[in-house]
Amino acid sequence: MKKIAVVAAQGFGDALILQIASCQLQGQGFSVTTFSNHLKTFGNWFEGFAFADQPDESRLLETFSSFDAIFLQHDNSKKAKEICKLPLPIYRFYGSHSVKKHGFLKEGFDFVCDPDRTMADNVAKSLEKLFGFAAGKENGLQPPEGWVHRLYKTRVVIHPSSSAFHRNWPLSKFEKLAKQLRKMGFEPVFSPQFPSLGDLASFIYESGFFIGNDSGPGHLASCLGIPHLIIAEDERYMRLWRPGWLPGTVATLPHWLPRWIRKHWKILIPTNNIIKKLKNSVLNN
Repeated sequence: MKKIAVVAAQGFGDALILQIASCQLQGQGFSVTTFSNHLKTFGNWFEGFAFADQPDESRLLETFSSFDAIFLQHDNSKKAKEICKLPLPIYRFYGSHSVKKHGFLKEGFDFVCDPDRTMADNVAKSLEKLFGFAAGKENGLQPPEGWVHRLYKTRVVIHPSSSAFHRNWPLSKFEKLAKQLRKMGFEPVFSPQFPSLGDLASFIYESGFFIGNDSGPGHLASCLGIPHLIIAEDERYMRLWRPGWLPGTVATLPHWLPRWIRKHWKILIPTNNIIKKLKNSVLNN
């Protein structure tokens, strides 16, 4: 049995997506460990999988010495570049690729995402290309016994933050959105801070809907089968980075607008437009 390390980028959403590779490879008989600081905090939502913290850059050779290969999400970080120097097979998964930045692609070991397909779709496709088997998008996330899917049908989880300020639609607009949702008979709840991602998953899993910025909880909602809407800056970027399990709705400005206009997306995407999108494609699910 081959022992393989799957190394995700730092983000919570990245970890959920790269866990597709771990789940699918494990199903093919590989012994897999996923390196991410996030996934172990899901507790019993991920049963039967091995997780480890992100590797220490000063101890990479020691960390991976017992593995036969590495499946790496190459995020251009120093850590990723150092991992690529290790003396063992490295399967590199690129969101995008530049010969000047990354060097030439290595046939049979490198995969570059199709920018018009979601990251989740691309991970599944990369496994088919690099390992030769038809892969699905299941990542092993399963609700523990006792949790009921969409139990609170009118509850709308609103997640108004992300890991980067530039991705955040204004809080004042989310508050206005919540007010309008209450008038429509829904129960909007701004996502509180939870002690673990397992607790966040439980909360989202039993909610009716999810609205948020381009961030990890949006990917989690999609993975849990929760109808969702994501508000984001760049339509082309979101073709790749939109949540890739249950299809949802993405609100952005049209890509054909000049860049100098699109950079003002926080102002130019009004609350009323979001309400219209919710009525047309989300809240009727």
